[in-house]
Amino acid sequence: MAKNEFIKSLLLSDFRSYPVLDIAFDGRPVVLYGENGAGKTNLLEAVSLLSPGRGLRRAKLVDLARRSGSAPCENWSVAARLGLEGINIGTGAVEGAPNRRKMRMDGKAASGPDLAKYISINWLTPAQDRLFSGPASDRRKFFDRLCLIHVPAHGRTFLAYEKSRAERGRLFAERIDDAYWFDALETDMAERGAKIALARWQVLEMLRTEIAARPEGCFPKADLSIDGEAEALYAAGAEELEVVEFIKTNLRKDRALDARAGRTLRGVHKSDLVVTHIEKAMPAAHCSTGEQKALLIGLVLAHARSQSGKPPLLLLDEVAAHLDEHRRAALIEELLELNTQVFLTGTDAELFKAFAGRAQVFEVADGALTLQSS
Repeated sequence: MAKNEFIKSLLLSDFRSYPVLDIAFDGRPVVLYGENGAGKTNLLEAVSLLSPGRGLRRAKLVDLARRSGSAPCENWSVAARLGLEGINIGTGAVEGAPNRRKMRMDGKAASGPDLAKYISINWLTPAQDRLFSGPASDRRKFFDRLCLIHVPAHGRTFLAYEKSRAERGRLFAERIDDAYWFDALETDMAERGAKIALARWQVLEMLRTEIAARPEGCFPKADLSIDGEAEALYAAGAEELEVVEFIKTNLRKDRALDARAGRTLRGVHKSDLVVTHIEKAMPAAHCSTGEQKALLIGLVLAHARSQSGKPPLLLLDEVAAHLDEHRRAALIEELLELNTQVFLTGTDAELFKAFAGRAQVFEVADGALTLQSS
């Protein structure tokens, strides 16, 4: 199995709780343990910012800077050296523009998709534990994150779609009745929406195939579908141009209805990921909290295995806290089989004893990492 690119060294400057951190890794799983508030999740967040999007907390950029007293530091940065390609990547604040950040690769300006060509990153956090029983928007964001790893341009396409949708909503709000303007915006939304739906459908099929091929184990299998009109057309065999025309026709037809609502009522921004516990034939939302957690872990593992032999780097925040010892051991073995770099956090090193010398273990305290075993 080909090994994904991994982070060989990480340098943080004035990021969250870290004045400075310069740490080296060897590509094996990384265990970070320490008390609550020690900075474990802050480090995972720093790594997550080396990928497209807003990171695992989706935080405002102004909140990423370390605070000195009551005021945030002017600049923050996250830099990494990759172990296989040997390239340097990084991101950080733009001086004088606290709501913007820059990304760099070997000293040159880069974009999230540029970095994604070398390293892909996925994560699980405690905030996702109720993903299946929460709002559809959370599941949509989660699934689009999975799509982004397969299709790096997916995020940019969705942002462009949302920009056109917002502009269409502005026309409604300002009672502007310009057919040419609406046609242009709706054509753009249809073309972008068709690409978004196609990426979702393709990733869904990859996941369904991977889940079906996997033997029964500690993490239950999930049946997946997407509740969305455009995605359903692809599932029925439609071509992309047919989906574009379908979306465009419906946007035009729904103008009067959307104008009364003041927003676009249907489209790929309303699609939902539907997850069912296969063995129990039960919607994930109706499963116990522990079962939902196990389903979510199984889904993330299936996605990693579906990556054509090049699984993403995984950030697993407090993922072992609510698993029994048997499931923790099973999870660790599956992570080792993925042959990718994994960062795991927890309050107690004992949670990760099943690694048995097969991981780098660091204690996190006072803005520093201390290597305990390797």
